[in-house]
Amino acid sequence: MRYLTLLILGASFPASAQPFAIGSRSITFFDASRNRNIATNLYYPGVTAGSNAEVANGAFPLLVVGHGFVMSTDAYANLWNHFVPLGYIVALPTTESGFAPSHGNFGQDIAFIVTAMQAANNEASSPFFGHMAPTSALMGHSMGGGSSFLGAAGNTAITTVVNFAAAETNPSAVAACAQVLVPTLMFAGSNDCVTPIAQHTAPMYAALTMPCRAFVNITGGGHCYFAESDFNCSFGELTCSPAPAISRAQQHDVINDFATLWLDHFLKGDQGALASFVDSIALSTRAVSTTTCELPTGLSVAEPESSFLSPSIVDDRFQVNSANGPVHVQVFDLRGRTVMSLPGVGPGQFIDARSLPQGTYLVLVGTGAERMAERMIIAR
Repeated sequence: MRYLTLLILGASFPASAQPFAIGSRSITFFDASRNRNIATNLYYPGVTAGSNAEVANGAFPLLVVGHGFVMSTDAYANLWNHFVPLGYIVALPTTESGFAPSHGNFGQDIAFIVTAMQAANNEASSPFFGHMAPTSALMGHSMGGGSSFLGAAGNTAITTVVNFAAAETNPSAVAACAQVLVPTLMFAGSNDCVTPIAQHTAPMYAALTMPCRAFVNITGGGHCYFAESDFNCSFGELTCSPAPAISRAQQHDVINDFATLWLDHFLKGDQGALASFVDSIALSTRAVSTTTCELPTGLSVAEPESSFLSPSIVDDRFQVNSANGPVHVQVFDLRGRTVMSLPGVGPGQFIDARSLPQGTYLVLVGTGAERMAERMIIAR
């Protein structure tokens, strides 16, 4: 069974000729296992801007965003207006928008969209045929943030979780966190009186067990400022205190700066982005943050254009095709630990990765100080 995917940085994802125009369309996916329709609004890099625009050339990572309680998906224009021009597809399910939502169904909806969009990548009739990168993030705000953990629990089809002011759900998002298997970034606002950190995001973060996780507590940030202005959210926030102490634009800037680095690393394979993320949250005066993510040290990585190899996958092994003679292959897990080190790998030699657990790895291939970074995803 072929379960290993190797991505060359700078080759599998669009180049930096950006920003992309924002295309949009609405698609209703059908989950046959639950006999359930999932109406979804999609925003994506387009050849032109506007409704039903043709998808731009390239393969793009997917961000699935769950909305907050009785909040419209339109409230998250700040997310698609930021991430789509950078080469991401943003999907927002419109289900469970009433006053008696099923958190369990919503979590499954968020997760199913990843399955549906990956299937669309292989369907010639789909507008997204050939345009889906194999990486994805489950995201969400408030109720959608808690539900993103429900969808991520035990889910090996996704790459990372990023959420904002996640709210405890029924079934419990806190309990689901212990089963999340992928790197996770959580945002909260110190002045959030709707989902106070002590009762919501703090116990969720404490329950996470994966090696790489991060928590960003935005100083003075509020609950509703993770989105655009929304009447229902604002009304709820007016009934409690403290009020946000920063502007909505300032809170969006923190989200954009930190989440972009995280997603560029985990979804686009930008090794330097994780180092920048760790440095940024440590030095920032805009948030109080913590992370368990560790980095490989002493690595000098060449630009993608100087790649030493063109990998192929055969029988659960990847092949090194180097035109420059023997190379050194190193594989690191998400904590920066070396899990494989093979000097002198010759042209055409296969590297057996079947002994590695499922997960995402960084692969460095090259000679001396010149090495090419790769992303390797193992999903059984």
